[in-house]
Amino acid sequence: EIIAQLREVSLDLRPAILDELGLLPTLLKYVEGYTSRTQVQVILLHSGLGRRLPSDIETVAYRIVQETLSNVARHAGVDKARIYVKLTPSLLILQIEDQGSGFDVEAKLLRGTACGLIEMQERARGAGGQLRIESKPGTGTRVTAKFPLHQAR
Repeated sequence: EIIAQLREVSLDLRPAILDELGLLPTLLKYVEGYTSRTQVQVILLHSGLGRRLPSDIETVAYRIVQETLSNVARHAGVDKARIYVKLTPSLLILQIEDQGSGFDVEAKLLRGTACGLIEMQERARGAGGQLRIESKPGTGTRVTAKFPLHQAR
């Protein structure tokens, strides 16, 4: 049972479909399962995702979506969220937003209760990108990640 649970966690961190089919099919599948589990409807809008991206960027983008939507389900108090994914010749832009309860980003970081947010920022930087978290109590949250594609395939 423990091995099965570890396997499931491992697949959640980097599902095989990501290697096989790329970011868009993986996000579509994740969103479908997420909505089924949480009852939070996710609108996924995308543009330009007709080509594969470097593996590290696909993985980090997927993990940012996963962590952000997890936070939406736990804290936002909403039944809808949106994901925008845009691929240009030189940049991947990923934005996840909700109109939920929001929070004070700086206060959360200062209190040390934002491990997931810090981890997302570190992951983005590790892949050569940047992550911005915008939120205020009562106004919802927007997480934006941008990744330069110097070696896009």
